[in-house]
Amino acid sequence: MKNFSKQQISIIIISSICVLIMAYLLITIKQDTDSSRISEIYKLSKDSVLITDTIITKFSKAEAQKIRDIFNFKIIEKKKIDVVHETDNTPQIQYSWINTNELELYTRDVVSFSLFFDGKARFSINGKTQEFKVGDKIAIGKKIQKQVVSGTNQSTGNTRTGSEYLGDILSITERSVYVNTEDKNRVVRFRPGIDGDYYARNLMEATSGQENQDTPQGGDVPGRRIPRPGR
Repeated sequence: MKNFSKQQISIIIISSICVLIMAYLLITIKQDTDSSRISEIYKLSKDSVLITDTIITKFSKAEAQKIRDIFNFKIIEKKKIDVVHETDNTPQIQYSWINTNELELYTRDVVSFSLFFDGKARFSINGKTQEFKVGDKIAIGKKIQKQVVSGTNQSTGNTRTGSEYLGDILSITERSVYVNTEDKNRVVRFRPGIDGDYYARNLMEATSGQENQDTPQGGDVPGRRIPRPGR
């Protein structure tokens, strides 16, 4: 120690202290790293870069609105543009729905003629048996409506089903039941186990037993004139 100067001894002491500090830091450093923390820091940095890039891009594409002439100190007056709204004078077409003479008849799953008994007809309506006689009303389908132009009643071709139709039973026979419709030329005919269908009114059969009851035995047919001799 006697061969070293004071300055050299000071340098040796300071160097030794630095070595000890570095050794302590090296020993106490953590070997494991938190990957999630590093990922979060990276994401924040990436988001900052994207936001900055977006702001710069939008700013570069923005168009300046020149309202005043700053260099000449003149105010540019804006011209007011009057917008003229064109009025549509085309008349609006109104439509309405009207009933027709046509019916959407129920299928035999809803209404079906099942049996003739003692002058009455047994129908199965929605799975329930009911008896009807001539003059009773029975639901046989739904009215078909058509769309027309209001005022002219010109059809547009569109149709839909309307309210339920109740028809009067006109005739009951062992084979068929005939129900009245609003069509003067047609009736609806029901037969056992068959869907109801349209049938010509003038071909409709009379009710079974009606002719025998209306015509007296051994007598004249009501309304028929018998010619007399000498006339």
